[in-house]
Amino acid sequence: MKNRNYISLGLLILLAYLFIRIGSFYPRYENAATEATLSWDVFGYYLYLPSYFIYDDLGGLGFIEEVFEKYHPAADFHAAVKQPNGNYVMKYPMGMSVIYSPFFFAGHLYALASDYPADGFSRPYQFAIWFGCIIYALFGLAILRKVLLRYVSDLSTAITLLIIAMGTNYLNYVSFDGAMTHNALFTIFAAILYLTISWHENPNWKKALGIGLLAGLAALARPTEVIILLVPLLWGVMDKESLQAKWNLIWENKSQLLILGAAVAFLGSWQLIYWKIYSGNLLYYSYEDQGFTWLWGHHIFDGLFSYRKGWFAYTPVMILSLIGFLPLFKSDKKLFWPILAFTLLNLYLIFAWDIWWYGGSFGARPLIQSYSLLAIPLAYLVQYLIQSKQRILQIGMAVFVILCIDLNAIMTWQAHTRAGIWEAEYMTKAYYWKIFGSTNPQKADKIFLDVRHELEDTDGMDVKEVFFNDFENDTLNLTTDRHVFEGGRALLMNKETQYSQSFIAPLGELTDKEDSWVRVSCRGFYVQMQWNVWAQTQMVTQFIREGKVYRATAARLQRTTDAWRWHDFHYEMKFPRNWKPTDEVKVYFWNAESDTEAFFDNLKVEVISPMD
Repeated sequence: MKNRNYISLGLLILLAYLFIRIGSFYPRYENAATEATLSWDVFGYYLYLPSYFIYDDLGGLGFIEEVFEKYHPAADFHAAVKQPNGNYVMKYPMGMSVIYSPFFFAGHLYALASDYPADGFSRPYQFAIWFGCIIYALFGLAILRKVLLRYVSDLSTAITLLIIAMGTNYLNYVSFDGAMTHNALFTIFAAILYLTISWHENPNWKKALGIGLLAGLAALARPTEVIILLVPLLWGVMDKESLQAKWNLIWENKSQLLILGAAVAFLGSWQLIYWKIYSGNLLYYSYEDQGFTWLWGHHIFDGLFSYRKGWFAYTPVMILSLIGFLPLFKSDKKLFWPILAFTLLNLYLIFAWDIWWYGGSFGARPLIQSYSLLAIPLAYLVQYLIQSKQRILQIGMAVFVILCIDLNAIMTWQAHTRAGIWEAEYMTKAYYWKIFGSTNPQKADKIFLDVRHELEDTDGMDVKEVFFNDFENDTLNLTTDRHVFEGGRALLMNKETQYSQSFIAPLGELTDKEDSWVRVSCRGFYVQMQWNVWAQTQMVTQFIREGKVYRATAARLQRTTDAWRWHDFHYEMKFPRNWKPTDEVKVYFWNAESDTEAFFDNLKVEVISPMD
């Protein structure tokens, strides 16, 4: 009987079930407003379809106000830019609309035949796009499976697919956020990889056309993804002789190369034609002031290691794919060099983007599509360890992979639980470790998005109160008797009162101990939530030297507490290293220019120092 590689095939079937089942725990297609499938960036990618096929208003977008009033897909409309000629031009390229289109039409036909509004955004459209993107994911994994089976065993293939599907943020961008670009691009990259291998075994114009159309579609979705052409271009090149052989192969099939290039240009021209019609220019940069930093100030270190959105912080299992380049180099240099070249260029381009954290997302999402290529070195590492007689390495990798899958599951749950645990854009080291592996963190823990340190135990330390203000004897008319929790008066911060009175004291008057802390505490209360993080009311502590602030902490009240309740609000801050007695500490409240009101009482400043 023919070997059908049942282990990896069985895993693929299991993954199909898991993607749908996991996605049903937080069904984006049933959610409203900004938690729906067609919201935020996806709304922008998708907007071409209803604009053209339903409303016949691709340039005017006259239906947008009504859509926002009914569906609230984003905090504001930023998916298109108004032009001097009166037209709107979409911010996002049209590639994803092309990819969504089969499922858009399926949803539209269902809406027309049902009681749902056939407006492009009702439940049938939301479900069709969500489910369609899971179908794309399964195609991608199926194609990748065929690629991997050419080089490694069925077991190694299955383990590799399991690591990528369940141990990385690919899971999130299939089951929950599958309508973003990365899931579909993963599939496109896997298909290009498969066609590249097949073309080099037996060149023909159909395979060349397929590579060109897929690469053009990838670029139409995200223009920088055109670098995927580096893979077929360098495939099989590892030295001078193979470079000459590759040139001879290309020259012998130059007509096919022209077909490939024409296919890329054909799809790319769609975006150019759109820009010409609606902006008046053949080339149009729709991202306005967002651009790239190519040399100094490049963000590669942040992109890989930072707690804000570092690849290895949120997808540590992919370290194995980089280690896998070692056995890949030893086993097959013809695969090693094109994949390494693509990986290095891809990392450079992705983290050259000034918004290198890519907004509110789970981990380094723009790297997900490259997992289809990084699966090859990962598979070679898995194969090496399976064949190795070093039991300690096998056990070590198995434990590491299991822990990474567990961590990915917890993080994915944190990112979508209604408890609002996850911080999608402004994660910090302190908060990362505060919620690490936890399924029950508290809202108050979010203070560590602003605060770097925590003094958990004061045993053996001297705690000295250096300032207290109950705001009963205010001299600047900044207090009120509204919403107070124990009678008397409280400090009121609002649009008219942005800065409170300050407590200022030289450090030398507070302590003479080096390893000291300052603790600031108060009671806080607010009525209306301020969702703009930068406009939330803050309790600020600054260390000042010669009139200049050199260390500061500003904790946001609304981020960590609930409305209509008085809360204890406090944090600790380490004295800076090498502080001087003449340095000053300053404590005050600050409220941005917003209509939010916040109330504070019983402000206390304490200095905590080691006992003699």
